[in-house]
Amino acid sequence: MKSKITLVLLMCTMGIWAQEVKVDQASCLKRYIGEWGSSVSPESNEIGDEPQIKMVNVPKMDGTALQVEVLRLRDGAYTPILVEMISYDSTTDKIVALGQNEKGECFSGIGSFSDKDNWLMVDRDFQGTHTQTVSFRFLSDTVVYLEGKDKAGQVLWKTRYIKN
Repeated sequence: MKSKITLVLLMCTMGIWAQEVKVDQASCLKRYIGEWGSSVSPESNEIGDEPQIKMVNVPKMDGTALQVEVLRLRDGAYTPILVEMISYDSTTDKIVALGQNEKGECFSGIGSFSDKDNWLMVDRDFQGTHTQTVSFRFLSDTVVYLEGKDKAGQVLWKTRYIKN
C-alpha cells in the first residue's frame, strides 16, 4: 500500500514539474529590437504622419543586449528623452536595464517575461526608491503596449508602439 501511495505522489509531482514552462528570456527580448513609433492613442494601432514618440532599439551582443533611445517630437524635430541599455543576464536569467531620462535622473531595472508576450520591469533610482513598474504586452511581433505604474499601482503613463 505504501509503495502505491509513493508511486501516486511521485507521478503527481512529475506532472506538476512537467507543467512548469521555462521562458527563454533572451529570445523574448529580441522581439523588442527595431524602430518603433507611438500610435495616436494607447488604444489604437494607427500611427499619424509623424509619431509623437519614436523608439530605436539597436541590438548588441547577438541581440541579448539592446541600446535603446526614445525620442519625442518637439518643434518639428525629434529630441532624446530617454537612453537605456537593456540586457539579458545569463547569471540570474533576468532582463536588466540601466538608463537615464531627460532630467538627468538615472535608474536601474530588473524583470522578466512571464510568457512570450508579457514582460514586467521594476525600476528604481540609485537611492533604492521604486520609481515605476513597467509592463510590456506584445499584442503581436509588431505591436507592443506599455504601461508605467507607481508603487501604489496608479497608472503614470501608457502608450502603444508600432514597429516600422
